[in-house]
Order: sequence, then C-alpha cells, then structure tokens
Amino acid sequence: MARERRKGIVGRVKRRLGRALADYAMTVDGDTLLLALSGGKDSLALLHILQTRKKWIPITYHLRPVHVTLGESEDRQRVARLDEQVAALGLRLEVIETDIADRLANPDLPENPCFHCSRWKRKALFGYAAKHTISKIAFGHHRDDILETALLNLFYGSSFSTMRPHQVLFSGRLTIIRPLAYLDEGEVVAYCRHHGLPTYSRPCRFQKATGKRKAMKELLANLQKDNPQVKNSLFHALHNVRDEYLLGETDCLRREVGEGS
Repeated sequence: MARERRKGIVGRVKRRLGRALADYAMTVDGDTLLLALSGGKDSLALLHILQTRKKWIPITYHLRPVHVTLGESEDRQRVARLDEQVAALGLRLEVIETDIADRLANPDLPENPCFHCSRWKRKALFGYAAKHTISKIAFGHHRDDILETALLNLFYGSSFSTMRPHQVLFSGRLTIIRPLAYLDEGEVVAYCRHHGLPTYSRPCRFQKATGKRKAMKELLANLQKDNPQVKNSLFHALHNVRDEYLLGETDCLRREVGEGS
C-alpha cells in the first residue's frame, strides 16, 4: 500500500508539472534551460523532475543548473552538497560567486533583506544567462508561492498581480518559467521524501523570523482548513480577472483616498 501511495505521489507530481509546461508553452524542442538552484527543496525537486522525465518525453532540452553564492563561509559546504546532488543526475553544477552577504549586512538597507537578496540573485542570473546566450531561466516557485505573492500584492502592494508561470522579459530576450506552478508545497515535499532529496535547509542568517510572506502562508493555511478548495479558487481567480467589475483608477478616486488617509 505504501509503495502504491508513493507511486501515486510521484505520478501526480510529474503529471501536473507536464501539464503546466504544456498549458503555458514553457519549453520547445532543443531548449537550454538555466535552472536557478538555490539549494532548497523546491529547486532541487524541479531539477530532479526535469532531468528524469527526459527519458520518456518526445522533446529534448538541456539543463544548466546554476547556483548563486552569497559570499559567506557557508558557501563552500552548500556548493559541495549541491555539486554531489547535481552530479548524481549526470549534470554539472555551475556557480556564480557574489558579495551579496556583504551588501545584506548593511544596517541601513531599506526593505526586507529577502527582497534585496532575491533581486540581486536574479540580476546575477540574468547577467550569466546573457553572457552564455541562454534565453530561458527556470525557477522552483510552486503554486503556494504564486498565491502568497498574489495576497502580498493585494494587501500590501495595492495591486492584484502575482508571479506568472511563463513571463517574457526585455522585449523577448529572456523568458522566465515556473514549471511547479500547478504543485502545492506539500506535494513537492512528498516528492523529495520519496526520492531521498533533502526537505530541510538551514535558515539563512539574514532571513527574518517573521514577515509578511509568513503571514500570508498562515492565512492561506487557515482558510484552507475552513474551505479545502480555497487555493484552487484563488488560483483560478488569477486567470479570471473581470475588468468590467473592477473599480478602475480615476483622478477622483486618488483624490478621495488621499484626503481620507
């Protein structure tokens, strides 16, 4: 029974990833995908799924796993562990060295350190992709990440928006894809456990114990207890924006909001 259940988890994960790739036209035959490998469970699961499914899909693509270091003492151990995991899949890890840790240590840094770390890592990846003429980057964001971002933007960013599963940038010179878009975090964890991949990574020393994203995660979890379909509903809502029933922006509205604040 346990074996059948594990097979069911693996099959469900691969089916949903394959459906997301097809629904959003994320890959084409012959693609080279720069896979942003942070060292966490999500990007490791994505790398494992994309590499192992190549045996039975009708198209080919090439994976380039890339890790961005922070420039701290923990980098060496993290890179060694990732290098071993990547090599087990028959691939080679590529590393981008940075001084992000020094920049994050600035006490006058505005905003949450996680925001700046993510932005600087993306910038390093974008530069690497341009240097090596790679036009597509795969990130390990799953459905929970997408929903939490939507709630963050709604409650704190004054917009109804989120991370897109397939996003074209810089006039088509670069494309970002998120193949785990149909998978919840729990499904990613289950896949990792089945294949012996780590599900826990040491917390970053710059990461705050509490924060807005953590609050959104807890909010979703609480809503899910009352309504098991709430994640499905919110995810579909992101595809079903009805402009005719939104307020729209007017000078009058801006004036009234400004006067009331």
